[in-house]
Amino acid sequence: MSTGEFDLIDHAFRKKATFIHRATQLANGDDASVHAIPAGFELVLSTDMSVAGIHWPLDFPLKDAACRAVNAALSDLAAMGAEACWVWCCAALADVAAGEEMGDGVARALKNRAIELAGGDTVHAPINSLSVTVSGIVPEGSAMRRDAACAGDGVWLCGNAGLAAFALQRWQQGSRSGQETSAFQQVRPLLNEGIVLRKAGVRCCIDVSDGLLADAGHLADASGVGIEIETGSVPGFDALCRFLPRDEAAQLALTGGEDYALLFTAAMNLGDELTPLATCIGRCTAGAGVRATLEGRPIELKQQGYDHFA
Repeated sequence: MSTGEFDLIDHAFRKKATFIHRATQLANGDDASVHAIPAGFELVLSTDMSVAGIHWPLDFPLKDAACRAVNAALSDLAAMGAEACWVWCCAALADVAAGEEMGDGVARALKNRAIELAGGDTVHAPINSLSVTVSGIVPEGSAMRRDAACAGDGVWLCGNAGLAAFALQRWQQGSRSGQETSAFQQVRPLLNEGIVLRKAGVRCCIDVSDGLLADAGHLADASGVGIEIETGSVPGFDALCRFLPRDEAAQLALTGGEDYALLFTAAMNLGDELTPLATCIGRCTAGAGVRATLEGRPIELKQQGYDHFA
């Protein structure tokens, strides 16, 4: 097999993900792809970068790294309540073998989903990384956003917090058990859940990537409200308490990150519709900032969440 760049793109990526979305007019393989946006819908687009040694350990399988990178990017569409349609992947590769493995991971992330690999690029580089752009559609004016929380709203979490950070710690300590590390290895973007939340009337949402408290802070700042979180109510906290002292479990649940859960606010009258899907973990208040408690006691945090430049 040839190892030229275009042969690598074709063999490692394009031929492994062949689905074509119904709204694609010109598919992967030309200078650019062309896509039609259905009447009454808006385009939602996000981009994300994952780098070896930063977003995954250097000894982490590249197939898993690429799969989680795509799924992590798709989580941004889930947070908007969008239907995911297209993905573009730009891979920096240390060698041809890395391209094959990362292509396998991209294909695995898109398998059994109506999402098209619409294009991308490769480049030879000293370290492996994957830049992922995702795009989807949402009915006009209905996208969930960060600036729509109101004082008096409940604060809800769909998914878990802290388990991915704990799984990463276990990996770094040498554990390779699928059960112990699966929360980090296997990211599942909550795409269907995001659509259900949007249809239920939720208008304010963010995905939890940098840590529950940090991302709650983004909602609070954008909406001009305060947020109070009761850590004992956070899904994942009780599971962490089986392995860690309660104070350490609280730190991970609040600041660990990489969970890709959906943190959202909603009027209290939506509670009956939301309870099967999510857990109420706090409330929005007048004021600013985020406050976390554990059984009513304020928590002193060692950090707020992940920041690449802190």
